[in-house]
Amino acid sequence: MTAVHQFHPTLAPGDAMSDHVMALRARLRDWGYASEAYAVEVKPGVDGGRSYRELFRTVRPNDTLILHFSMGHEVFDELVKLPARRVLVYHNVTPPEFFVGINPHAAAHSRLGLRQLGKLAPSIDLALGVSEFNRRDLEAAGYTKTARVPILVDWSRYDVEPDPEVRALLAGIHSKLLFVGRISPNKRQDDLIRMLAYYRRCIDPEAILVLVGSHRDQPRYHARLRALAERLGLGGAVRFTGPVSLAQLAAYYRAASVFVSLSEHEGFGVPLLEAMHFGTPVVAFDGAAVAETLGGAGVLLGTRDLAEAAEACALISDDLGWRQTLVDAGRVRVKEFDPDRVAALTRDTLGL
Repeated sequence: MTAVHQFHPTLAPGDAMSDHVMALRARLRDWGYASEAYAVEVKPGVDGGRSYRELFRTVRPNDTLILHFSMGHEVFDELVKLPARRVLVYHNVTPPEFFVGINPHAAAHSRLGLRQLGKLAPSIDLALGVSEFNRRDLEAAGYTKTARVPILVDWSRYDVEPDPEVRALLAGIHSKLLFVGRISPNKRQDDLIRMLAYYRRCIDPEAILVLVGSHRDQPRYHARLRALAERLGLGGAVRFTGPVSLAQLAAYYRAASVFVSLSEHEGFGVPLLEAMHFGTPVVAFDGAAVAETLGGAGVLLGTRDLAEAAEACALISDDLGWRQTLVDAGRVRVKEFDPDRVAALTRDTLGL
């Protein structure tokens, strides 16, 4: 029996790409393949991740090795030399300009990733983009055999009781704006904070902004965000949660008035799907793969006008009919990412 193994530089709990790896590993095993998930770093809380070093003595010529690529890493240069069928899954690389002056380390890894993407092309048998936006990037980088296969989301993981403490903390607040995603310059949490300043001044003086996501990799940007909130008089109105449990995440989505994203670079956007899954209407800037992920089921902003974004959020909160229309459209859209459907497409595309 051949094996189908996966590699991503870092496997971490609560990370969309890591969740994708683990969901696919479960499917591969169900299909009868030996399958493991390998990484350079396996964070605590990840079930069964293995050191990438094992790959050099376990992979056989008839095996398939799936390389998940979202950042540059020297290990990719060695893994593509392994005698196996090599598949690259491209989650996109955040452009380095977002990190210049904020995080030199992240900027360097981003530059490395963009260089490696083209360099690896001759060694890859099949390249998959998790969005059409990503697939086109693969073609531009020189990959000749490409396909689009969305991220595999195990929606059953979200069937948890929303955390009662989170719900209690947010009870009684009319306008609760939510964004979920790691603290990172490309996601433009700074503009969300500026938007909240307008919202409180012109729409609802009691509105809050909840920013769910880890800031571990971007301490300087996180410090700037906190300083910005204080400078705008929003210290108590901007709530940084850090990493959260699934029960807490469910509670934030359920309680939110609207999910709002001003992110400038998303290779896919799992939180957009999560919001729609939980019945939270979405307002998002039309950047990178955002429109493709939403599929017309949210309010798409063509410009980065913060006042326009705030007014759209307010209208959704107050117009219950329009709000329900968006909620219904979101739930229909999420069905397009049914895990059985995506798994079948993945298996067919991989030829397993």
